[in-house]
Amino acid sequence: MLSLPGKRQYIFLLFIISICYLLGLFLPLMNGDASHHANIALHMYQNHNYVDLIDRGKDYLDKPHLLFWLAAASYHIFGVTPFAYKLPSLLFSIAGAWATYKTGKRLYNSETGKLAALILVSSQAFILACMDVRMDAILTACIILASWQLLEATIAKKWYNTVAAALFMALGFSTKGMASIVIPCAALFFYLLYKRDFSQVFHIKWLIVALCTIVFMLPVLYCYYLQFDLHPEKEIRGMTNISGVKFILWGQNIERLDGKNWGGGKKDYFFYFHTLLWAFLPWALLAYYAAGSRLKELWRTRLAFHHHTEAFTIGTVVFVFIVISGSQFQLPHYLNILFPFLSILTAAKLVKLDAQARQRPLRITTRLQTVMALLMIVLVVILCIWSFSSPVILIGTPALAAIIYTGWWAFSNKKPLLKIATVSVTGIALVNFTLYSFFYPQLLRYEGGLNLATIAKEKQVDLTNTYFYNTYNFAFDFKTRHLSPTLFLDDIQHRQNKAYWLLTDAGGMDSLKQSAIPVTEIYGSSHFRISRLKASFLNPATRQSQLDTLYLLKISH
Repeated sequence: MLSLPGKRQYIFLLFIISICYLLGLFLPLMNGDASHHANIALHMYQNHNYVDLIDRGKDYLDKPHLLFWLAAASYHIFGVTPFAYKLPSLLFSIAGAWATYKTGKRLYNSETGKLAALILVSSQAFILACMDVRMDAILTACIILASWQLLEATIAKKWYNTVAAALFMALGFSTKGMASIVIPCAALFFYLLYKRDFSQVFHIKWLIVALCTIVFMLPVLYCYYLQFDLHPEKEIRGMTNISGVKFILWGQNIERLDGKNWGGGKKDYFFYFHTLLWAFLPWALLAYYAAGSRLKELWRTRLAFHHHTEAFTIGTVVFVFIVISGSQFQLPHYLNILFPFLSILTAAKLVKLDAQARQRPLRITTRLQTVMALLMIVLVVILCIWSFSSPVILIGTPALAAIIYTGWWAFSNKKPLLKIATVSVTGIALVNFTLYSFFYPQLLRYEGGLNLATIAKEKQVDLTNTYFYNTYNFAFDFKTRHLSPTLFLDDIQHRQNKAYWLLTDAGGMDSLKQSAIPVTEIYGSSHFRISRLKASFLNPATRQSQLDTLYLLKISH
């Protein structure tokens, strides 16, 4: 009998990991992509313009509309808060976890589906994507939702599966371009190819899927047409005569693959192999093992079809890995789209080992996951205490409880999969609970834009008369709920109206002094780009040398 976590234990594991997701909803937005995207949605919300994508007063040609539409709608309901911005991505992630369960169940069995969903929601980068929200949470969810519905359209052959597949591919396209269409179609292709079901490849229902997808894509395509195709005079990144429709259908993903216009550098063909080690914690090593085993099996059988196995997951993983590893523009979060497929692949391998009563591999896996869980807990506690002098009693108490709980399960007489799931999820849950409760709140003290936004509120600064000079800070704009424009030195020197405020950096402060600009009030804050952490910043002995200073200045001519 399979030894997957029982219903009560499964619910308990989901509960403790859900605490991390809830904590992440209320953390402030860091000065990076998250606050940048939140501000584009803020412009929509404040100006009631849901067609044009505007970034700091300029046309934005990169990601399509869906995240911004959802965030703006959430602002209308909940107000302009980090919670409102992050909530849509969390809801999509929940749907993605459900689709992972259903896909695993369809490809294998209910036990595999449940374990796959648990693996997905407890993987580190998936959790992080719901706290530091970019496009990836929604995109990942849409890809697995579309893949699941394409699979159902092939097996169950219900008409609504074709429409749902088209809808989710179009929603993914409306989030980050054509990848959301290519990947589900590739997954279905590998599934049919492995089964030698060539009659399905050319079935007329796929034409219906294609037509429905185009129809569902039309709102975004029309918005791009209105903003860019009707205005060839607009200049974006040094280019004119831009077709927004062509860009989102072709250029958006292709330009990133070849690095064009995105500062592409030297290729690292192994970047995603070693990035997966932390991004898919605590399941990364098991994912490598599962993928390697599946590839070995396919090689041994010369790709001959066998029941109770599939190429839906491994084919997609290998295909996407090859494409993104050869890209000139590589970022860690590009891996997220593979997590549902890796989760199913990993769960299937573990359930298979359990069904075959392979005690030695299961025993080794249990020990490996236990050591990894304990190591993660110890390291995150050391990090918080060493780097930010977090209270030992506050951070140590839940950590000690997690260590005792993990150790008890590891040495108990429970079934292997029950132990593997429990120690893994407990470890990663404690890690993220500690990060969100202690580490990030301390880290955000060095987010200068947030600190100055707080000062601006306390001092009742006139935000309608506040500008940036020599720098820009997305977090300041979002927290103040006001999109401040930028001034240049010539503007400041010739400005003769009433007093106004500038947010600037150390270089801007020096240039204002040299130009004899009259500064009547000065508020400063230490600042570090915390979305790109460095060891020299985390080290208290060298942190001061890594800090910049942001200033909020009152100028009176």
